[in-house]
Amino acid sequence: METFPKKIRKSLSGLVQAGEPPVMALPAVPRRYQDEKAMAFARIGAFDEVKISSWIVVTEKNLIFVRSGLLRNRMDRFPLSGITGVEYVKEFQDNTLKIRIGEAAEDVRFYHEVDGVRFFKYMLDVLKRRDETEKASRQI
Repeated sequence: METFPKKIRKSLSGLVQAGEPPVMALPAVPRRYQDEKAMAFARIGAFDEVKISSWIVVTEKNLIFVRSGLLRNRMDRFPLSGITGVEYVKEFQDNTLKIRIGEAAEDVRFYHEVDGVRFFKYMLDVLKRRDETEKASRQI
């Protein structure tokens, strides 16, 4: 956790204290947080993570969009059980994924291509495990 920017470490520590340790935390810009500065950093693949103000955090139960602020961080939580799909929107142009949350969807642009791939594979695994669990419970 020491490698993360101070503002994000505070949010991650709060999650750990609440008994919800992060599985992964990646710099990414959800559409709702996209401003000129964030998009410019994402476009060039900013490697100075201290300047990145928007992160996506995954715990065992939730997907959390974190936006660092001056006084406190904004955290939008979505239960993993409510995620109905994940797909690439512009894989080769800007590493943007569409996360389906129930009937709604959120486009998320990852700063680093590898992070987008890691997140995509992880979410596909989560969805697969959930489908297998539901299928097994119906058979009982």
